[in-house]
Amino acid sequence: MQIKWLWKNGDWQHLRAVILLWAFLFGFAVVALVIFNANASRLVNHIEYVRAGRYPRALVLYEEAFKYAEKALQKIGGKSDGKTAKLSADDPDVKRAIELFGKAFELDPRDPYAPEMRKYYEVLAHLYAAIGNENMVAKLGARGFICERNFRDAEIYAESVTTRDPQDYEGWLLLADAQLRANKLSEAEMTIRRMESAGAPAAVVHELRGQLFEAKKEMRKAIAEYRLSLEKQPSNLELRKRLQWLLQGDGRLDEALTVLEEGLRYGGDLDPNLLHRMGLLCLAKGDNTRAAKLLEQAARLEPRSGDIWFNLAQAYQRLGKDARANDALQEALRLKPELRQAVLGKE
Repeated sequence: MQIKWLWKNGDWQHLRAVILLWAFLFGFAVVALVIFNANASRLVNHIEYVRAGRYPRALVLYEEAFKYAEKALQKIGGKSDGKTAKLSADDPDVKRAIELFGKAFELDPRDPYAPEMRKYYEVLAHLYAAIGNENMVAKLGARGFICERNFRDAEIYAESVTTRDPQDYEGWLLLADAQLRANKLSEAEMTIRRMESAGAPAAVVHELRGQLFEAKKEMRKAIAEYRLSLEKQPSNLELRKRLQWLLQGDGRLDEALTVLEEGLRYGGDLDPNLLHRMGLLCLAKGDNTRAAKLLEQAARLEPRSGDIWFNLAQAYQRLGKDARANDALQEALRLKPELRQAVLGKE
């Protein structure tokens, strides 16, 4: 309206000033948008180093991975039979989606075969089908079936990989995993040997052998195998938690705590679940001051966990910090009302 009025009244000086002002503001907005997008891209590229919990960082990466996967699949109408490549493996959207999914899987603290993980494997399977990589499609299919606890079909898909390429140790790994979960222990033991012969990393072999011994209730042997695995791959935080649980069950609290402490240098300081476990161990050992610090850190990283707030309330109570204990308890009950029964049971 202002430009129209200036035009009609012939005030060219003011008109030029207004146009220059608008041009400046538009240019500034464009530059700001470019900088914002560049920063957002940089954040995604380096999100594994951001000071935040592993789970929320993984979710950001999954969201970005889905965007690139959707862009790639839209080029072929979203479908592929996996036998004929319809996209190039060098397609930038395909490469970026696969890269982001890989980073997300590394950060994600959840069980890789939790039911909610299936959707990620399905999208990746579509991408690999689009570039004609049948082995990866079969591997991701096996993963998806394990998520559904459909171990029979998981075995079929994993065996299709090992039949095509007996040296593909990932196929043997998936087969062993499905057999262990189906409690086919003798078959799993043979598969682990085949996997080792195919060149699987020692850390993976020891971890699966540990799972085998754990399934056989031979806990001391399982602990020994898990320790050997961690010597080869000390950054495996989920295995640290598994080992911690076995050591704790054997009454070896100091060893259990040390296993988790050693994981702090490998990203454990940003894993609220690992910090929560350390806090609980400190509570069990009577080290209430350290327990409170660890649980505070866990609550900052995962403020939606009622269990963390509940245990933090316990730590505060033991330290005589009644006001803080009450605040933490109220937050715990707000987030997880069923904890009220645990409180009433102590009264």
